[in-house]
Amino acid sequence: MTARIAAAMTRAQSGSPDEAALDLNVLLAELGPEPTRERAAAEYVRAVAAHHATDSVEALDAVDSCIRVARAIDEPGWEANAIALRIVTLIRTGEGGDSVADLVAAENALSRTRDLGLAGWAHTGLGYAYDLLRLYELCIPHFELAAEGDHDPLGLLEAPAINRLNLAESNLRWAHELERLGDTSYEDEIKERRRAAHRWAGEAVEVILAADLLGYWPMAGRMWLAASNDAADAGEAAVILKDCRDQLAKLGDLELAAIAGAYLAKAYLAGDRIGEAMDAADRAASDLPPTSDPPVEALIRHTAVQISAESGDAGASSGLQYARAISRGWWAERLRGLYAVRSALANHELSIRHDAEWRAAREDPLTGVGNRRALDERMSVAQDSGRSIAVVAIDVDNLKVINDSYGHASGDDVLRRVGTLLTEQCRAEDVVARAGGDEFVVVLDNPDERGAPELVERIKSAADREAERAEEPWFALLRLSVGQASSTDGTSVAELLTEADRRMYAEKRRRRRSAQ
Repeated sequence: MTARIAAAMTRAQSGSPDEAALDLNVLLAELGPEPTRERAAAEYVRAVAAHHATDSVEALDAVDSCIRVARAIDEPGWEANAIALRIVTLIRTGEGGDSVADLVAAENALSRTRDLGLAGWAHTGLGYAYDLLRLYELCIPHFELAAEGDHDPLGLLEAPAINRLNLAESNLRWAHELERLGDTSYEDEIKERRRAAHRWAGEAVEVILAADLLGYWPMAGRMWLAASNDAADAGEAAVILKDCRDQLAKLGDLELAAIAGAYLAKAYLAGDRIGEAMDAADRAASDLPPTSDPPVEALIRHTAVQISAESGDAGASSGLQYARAISRGWWAERLRGLYAVRSALANHELSIRHDAEWRAAREDPLTGVGNRRALDERMSVAQDSGRSIAVVAIDVDNLKVINDSYGHASGDDVLRRVGTLLTEQCRAEDVVARAGGDEFVVVLDNPDERGAPELVERIKSAADREAERAEEPWFALLRLSVGQASSTDGTSVAELLTEADRRMYAEKRRRRRSAQ
């Protein structure tokens, strides 16, 4: 199933989004409605296919579905990717939405994922979103992080090439925007951005050749390499760019074909072939899809006006002066947007840090479950609220034997495994805490009469299964004594922990007598 989803992703990103969409409909029908990692992946790829097919309604529907599945399976990495794609879709359709809030939400989800592949994709998705918002200072670091690890959840061969092509495009786009300002103080930065673009395009071509990628990818790599090469002969660059434009158009990627056409026009202009430059610029404008990214449209329109001005068109010369004024205003707006996003992210970072400090003060460092402070606070809240609760006390029976026979590191492994086991068996709203030493406690909020007894049985069964299938001898010794008490039985909240402990020790004694 994963291989089929990966194949659909490849088709979606290399000129065949409609075919990918058909494949994904079949895949989703086979997967059914159950929330799984495979369904999250399929919904996300459905969104990517719709994005490349310029079907914003389908893309947003798939994004919403992916977010629902991501939350159901508790995988923030898919949520980060889906939110980033929503930002991109809304920008391209002109709807906008609340991009700042979505960027903060996506960054938050990215910070919570532990899946390196999903994190790599999310860095790419956020880089793309920042690129469309012209926030290059935030875009480039995300793309660089994606390229640094080259992690991919579907194992796509083209992923490393995509990461490097993104860096080539964004650095070159940043250079063009600086050029349009007409400010000589940016000359060094423009040269540095163009050098970076050429370096990344060169790496992309090397990756494409090494992976033996065919079709779309060699064309894209050659196009960006030629577009960023300041030292290339204009005639040689024109031959490469013309071939790339024509091949990309045949493959159905009209936006990249239009970009290639704009650079072809620039190459013709550099070679004093004004007529051919104007024809190439006109074709680039006609190839440009109506839902293209705003910076792409700016590149193509500005190139056309620039070439007309070079041909002696007085109106075009005036238009270039007006475009420069617009570019400076657009740049000032960009800087305000950059400040707003950075401020929002900084405030979010402070909130995350505060939450992390709060959790650390209430978390057992060995097992990751709550500590005694978390348990005491939960019991205090129950006492004040008057809500019914149940308390389950759990003791690890053979911990001293394990420590003496196999060492404390093995005993710590057992404690960690018990903490994980309890968390898996409990509801998200239940509090699992290590009360100290070899004792754990679970607090159930507002339980029904079956809640605590059923949890006790699940815990015992899970521990027995763990011991039966254990390969290490210390895990084979795992035994739990469990006792529970509930305020629904008439026990006061203040006495629940004592009563659960009493019943747990009573069970421990019964088991010892039975063993003898």
